[in-house]
Amino acid sequence: MSARYIGIDYHRGNMRQASGYFSSVFVADLTFALIILLPSCIAIYYIDRLISVPPEIVKEVKILFYIVFFNMCWSIIFAVFGCVFIIKNRLDLSSVINIISNIIKAVILILLYWLFRPSIVYLGTATFCVGIFLAITSIIFTKRLTPEIKLKYSYSSFQSVKTIVASGVWNSLNQLSIVLLQGLDLLIANLFVSAAAMGLISVAAMIPGVISTCITTLASVFTPRFLELYSLNKFDDLFLELKNSIKFLTLISCVPIGFLVAFGLPFFQLWTPNTDVRTVYYLSILVLLPLFSGGAICSTNYLYTVADKVKWQSMALILTGVMNLTIVFILLKTTNLGIYAIVGVSAAIGFIRNIFFNAPLGAYCVHRKYTALWPEMFKSYISLIICIGVGMVVNHYLDLSTWPRLILVGGATALVSTYFISLLLLTSSQRKQLRAGVRAMLIK
Repeated sequence: MSARYIGIDYHRGNMRQASGYFSSVFVADLTFALIILLPSCIAIYYIDRLISVPPEIVKEVKILFYIVFFNMCWSIIFAVFGCVFIIKNRLDLSSVINIISNIIKAVILILLYWLFRPSIVYLGTATFCVGIFLAITSIIFTKRLTPEIKLKYSYSSFQSVKTIVASGVWNSLNQLSIVLLQGLDLLIANLFVSAAAMGLISVAAMIPGVISTCITTLASVFTPRFLELYSLNKFDDLFLELKNSIKFLTLISCVPIGFLVAFGLPFFQLWTPNTDVRTVYYLSILVLLPLFSGGAICSTNYLYTVADKVKWQSMALILTGVMNLTIVFILLKTTNLGIYAIVGVSAAIGFIRNIFFNAPLGAYCVHRKYTALWPEMFKSYISLIICIGVGMVVNHYLDLSTWPRLILVGGATALVSTYFISLLLLTSSQRKQLRAGVRAMLIK
């Protein structure tokens, strides 16, 4: 929401107002971080009473939580400086910084595990170091890219904070709802089933989580353009940009989703041979289910913020979050579904919400009728069926019991699937542009 309000005034040339929002957000975030400091520290001190923790690692778990929490506070305080990459449409710089930060994180982890006794604390330590690096680089690039925006306490105002909070509070409720829908899965499994069940869900959710993160990251690249067009009231261009984002995300999302569905069993047999492979595979498909309908329209999540329509999304998420918890508890008490109830309910609710709420709201944000995005979603379903179908045929006839075979066959299948879905999704001119872009990348 900070990027939304700062960016609109920036694009309209209202630098004093943009600086006011920027300064107000920084002061408000600093205040918020200080407010949550004490209660969070108390909660962490008694963490072993709140969740099940093996006695031998209680101390390390507490230290890890403290480090992660302080990193969260640090990230909150300096979050507003990250707005510059959206406002100036320089997400490429943000991506490079994130790549460097991940390299730094990997180096720190390798050194710590190499030089000292293995500990879960090291992950938090590396994350905290990276958080400091990200904050410093964001401050530097804010000064370089938007020198017109000034951080001054005198520019901050309660009214600016109130304006952003009035919309931003719905984003906070969104996050709470997402926790209710997905984030409590591991905790519920731990408390109501077993620690082993929590482990299975954790393994099953890992690869879908990576896929979801990649799709979400790529979807965010459209936000600066959405923000610019919305600021200038160019809704026809905004609708075309939204449809192009759906085509792009369909190409990006169908291949990994199709791979995991088609080749999931041999993949998990190679990756986690000592677990219940079929259970992990089925759970991973359930975790992926919302992406079947939501991967292609993931960019609408950023459009809601740009159009300041987060309230409606938040209300839908809250309702479905409460429904999720209620249904899960009923199923755990009345059936033997166990972990399938925990994962399956949130997956089914997410799948339905994407079709009947997220897509219509996205269309509404660009001043189109509520069904305007359904044809694009239908194309994404056909594309996904093609990817899964091709992959399953290949998996049925070939032996994929080794990593080289799986990687080689999976890669070749992905290329074939991408070719077929590009014929469905893209116009001839768009395909020419895509081929030209790929050739240019190969030449470089």
